[in-house]
Amino acid sequence: MPSVRVVWKGPLTLSSGLGIASRAYVAALRRQGIRVLTGSDSSLGAIGKGHSPSVLICHQLSSASNLDKERQLYDRLLLNTVWETTRIPASWVPRINRFDALFVPSEQNRKAFRKSGVKIPIHLVPHGVDLRSCHPDHEKYPLPLSKNRFVFVSVFGFQHRKNPELLLRAYWEQFSDRDNVLLVIKTNGYAPHENGHWIRKRIERYKQELGIRKRTAPFVLLTDYLSDKKLRGLYTLGNVFVLPTRGEGVGLPFMEALASGTPVIATGWGGHMDFLNERNSFIVRYKLRKPLLGMRGPHAISRKFRSLFSGKDQRWAEPNLESLKSMMLEAYLHPAACRRKGRQGRSDMRKWSWDAAGASMKRAIDMTLAAPSTGAKRRAASPGGASRRQGDT
Repeated sequence: MPSVRVVWKGPLTLSSGLGIASRAYVAALRRQGIRVLTGSDSSLGAIGKGHSPSVLICHQLSSASNLDKERQLYDRLLLNTVWETTRIPASWVPRINRFDALFVPSEQNRKAFRKSGVKIPIHLVPHGVDLRSCHPDHEKYPLPLSKNRFVFVSVFGFQHRKNPELLLRAYWEQFSDRDNVLLVIKTNGYAPHENGHWIRKRIERYKQELGIRKRTAPFVLLTDYLSDKKLRGLYTLGNVFVLPTRGEGVGLPFMEALASGTPVIATGWGGHMDFLNERNSFIVRYKLRKPLLGMRGPHAISRKFRSLFSGKDQRWAEPNLESLKSMMLEAYLHPAACRRKGRQGRSDMRKWSWDAAGASMKRAIDMTLAAPSTGAKRRAASPGGASRRQGDT
């Protein structure tokens, strides 16, 4: 087969986890020897159908009108995406089924998309982690208050799915100022008014609403921009990374923590369970619940993104408060176990490199090119034709 030409359409300039993954996938494919172009649609149209196969990979869901145009330009249309609940929004399904194949990063995602009605082939293409920038010897984030304390670290966007309220409540209820602990949270909002002052006020009001009067253990809230170096230093500052998330497609901070030799306390459901286990982590019990139940509760303190998570069949995890408190206490009382789990996590992450991710994506591209395109399969399924469905990989 002639060498494939790939155009990557995605959020390459974003500083979020999605942007990081987009840039890393492109670099990984190039290291596999694949020609990958990025940029605006107008500058890329010339790559279209020619002597060698051309593939468009969308790292975001295109509109129906864009798909019509792109089908004329490229031999195959592929979607690389991620999701966080048991089902995707129903309105996405018809558009996704117009692609030739779907790439997802976790088993949880593969099940969610298939259960939602996605009919095209689904390929597992895991994320990776940069083991060179995330490593146990990285210089720790400079925080004098952390000296001689057991440090819990958490990194997340200030949204309901990340479950900041349960993390804070568990910490406040489990520890007091007599315990030699510290919680460090790095977070950010999603709109200009969701700044550090806004986040702090919501946390303070939440604590008052819980009726917590005792002198609680200290915690540090970081809401300003951090350089990559300082962010990596947060992972090595922590004795353990904790995030009782309600749902993750992957959970990049979990991967970065483990790569840094820092064990994880996490909810036992989501895409991150492809690589978290009791040897490298402390797993929190949970029950699957409708997202709207928690969003309508009295203690939802962060952005909800309600429109994405309001489908009647959608579920995500509601971690158990007592289980979370128990795991945090166990980590605090057994620092040697944390170090052992951290060493195991670092070792485990060696299998989750971006080079391995690039190799997985290259194989999935080759398999898609070897099969008929979605357009051809539709023609074959018409009267007088034959149809077949390629299985998942």
